[in-house]
Amino acid sequence: MFTDVVGYTAEAQTNESRALKLLQEQEDLIRPVFTAHEGRVVKSTGDGFLVEFGSALRAVQCAIDIQHHLHERNSQPEVGPIQLRIGIHLGDVEQRGDDIFGDSVNLAARIEPLAEPGGICISEPVFGQVRNKVPNKIEKLEPTVLKNVTIPLDLFRVVLPWTSEGPTATRSLVTRLAVLPFTNMSPEPTDEFFADGLTEDMISELSKLPGLRVIARTSVMRFKGDRKGISDIGKELNVGIILEGSVRKSGSRIRITAQLVDAGTEEHLWSERYDRELTDIFVVQGDISKSIAEALNVQLLQSHRERSQPTRSLNAYSLYHRGRSLWNERGPSALREALRCFEGARDEDPMYAQAYSGIADCFALFFDRNLLPWAQTIPKAKAAAREALLLNDALADGHASLGLALYWEYDWQEADRELLKAIERNPSYAPAHQWRFQLLRSLGREEEAARELARAEEADPLSPVILRYSGYLSWIAGRADDAKRKWERAVGLGGEPEWIAVDLARLYASTGQPEEAVRWLRRYESAMSDNPLRAVWLGYLYATLNLRPEAVRHLERLLSPAGQAFVPPTAVAWTYAGLDDRDRFFEWMVKSADQKSIDPFEIVSQPLLSKWRDDPRYSDLLRRLNVRT
Repeated sequence: MFTDVVGYTAEAQTNESRALKLLQEQEDLIRPVFTAHEGRVVKSTGDGFLVEFGSALRAVQCAIDIQHHLHERNSQPEVGPIQLRIGIHLGDVEQRGDDIFGDSVNLAARIEPLAEPGGICISEPVFGQVRNKVPNKIEKLEPTVLKNVTIPLDLFRVVLPWTSEGPTATRSLVTRLAVLPFTNMSPEPTDEFFADGLTEDMISELSKLPGLRVIARTSVMRFKGDRKGISDIGKELNVGIILEGSVRKSGSRIRITAQLVDAGTEEHLWSERYDRELTDIFVVQGDISKSIAEALNVQLLQSHRERSQPTRSLNAYSLYHRGRSLWNERGPSALREALRCFEGARDEDPMYAQAYSGIADCFALFFDRNLLPWAQTIPKAKAAAREALLLNDALADGHASLGLALYWEYDWQEADRELLKAIERNPSYAPAHQWRFQLLRSLGREEEAARELARAEEADPLSPVILRYSGYLSWIAGRADDAKRKWERAVGLGGEPEWIAVDLARLYASTGQPEEAVRWLRRYESAMSDNPLRAVWLGYLYATLNLRPEAVRHLERLLSPAGQAFVPPTAVAWTYAGLDDRDRFFEWMVKSADQKSIDPFEIVSQPLLSKWRDDPRYSDLLRRLNVRT
């Protein structure tokens, strides 16, 4: 694959600094996409790249993703456009060191300029490998004689959804799909969670269909009650097909309507109405899933057709989905209420596996958010996750929950095994990809980690939590501006303002912008005023922003035994780090490791620790975390 920025030379002659800025932004945007599709960047060609892939299909899918990302970026107001031409050819190459040579490379270089701005041009050998395997229409171009190539070569263009001749989703098309929140048509407001549950279960059901990529709950729920058009939602979520519908409960009866819509043309591909008894809700879900599979010509797996009913209690079902809605908010009070809902669902139906998975996830986040110590959380999370899997070993959520609990036990091999099982059972389950990213990054497997995070973003593009980690990865890579942009977008999406605030405060403090750092520090203080989480980074920020008296007072409060709630030792450690007391920092980090209250991801990845990584005590700390260097 060759890429090239359209109009870069002319832009550089007009405004060199702006051209260089756009070039860097382009590189920051597309390099992770190469990584996600297992492409190896052979070299930069100035304003483009030569990239090698293991298969033609991966190369074309990568090119489509790149153009989708750039189209989304160019659709934002008041941004200078970045357009790429992409050319792809298939053939043998000769390896010399890190570079590649041969006629195939030369042909790819000749094909790239024939792509339209923002477009993709492929050769006939590539077309033969990808036809009917990508969701986009592919059109043959007029016969073309390439420079220094004597034999005419058949070339094709990949038609993208926003072009005037974009593809129409057909019954034979398998593509990315979003399930919009089902509208609650019932008179009872309490039935809202029932409608949300139907949405989430349809996402889970359709995610099991091979060849279909389904957007996660976090992203689609942002369109609940939204008046945006189908085509606009399709562009924002980067999907070709949308499922929408409504649900009405009346006594013991339920009516569900569902329709499948082409996101590009808004053409209705399939619709159906179901009038059933409430006890048949899971049968209806299976019927809808089967109809969609037939509409898209997707094979329905035997194990999928024989799925079991997760619970016979509609009250347990509604409690569970109310709990999931609260769990996704991530705040302390929301997590406590979510746990009550999950425990209520379990009490209503002790055989409801998903309720145990929800309980496990609550305890894991109680620990992750420093609300309770390890001994009061992770053993309970692990036990609940194992109970979920005893009831239903096919449950992706259960394997992911167990993987997360094992992560906090620093049992990397078993944690990875469980997370991979979760991804195998539901490739669209974004939390499993996110948690595996953290695990791989903790172990220093950076390229694999980047691919996992890219898959999490693909599955849940509007998740503030995943966007936060994406910004973190940019910061680690030294791309501070990209990190700021992602974190500010996460704030705009409503993502945990306290955590984004502390990220931005730390970043601005580390880049010598104290005024901006203090602004975000004050926002952090305000957001965390009644939250014990504020203890972890507050002292560090006070110290590094020349607010040393406040840092010392904060440290005294942390060390005072009087009336003290749970204080994670990492809070004391990071305050000492801000005060530049290396000895006490490592002393308290060792205490944290012994209590299993350190996130290894933070220790391995945190840019603020770069100056101390040559200290022998740092290596000792990693050994205590079961991380080998």
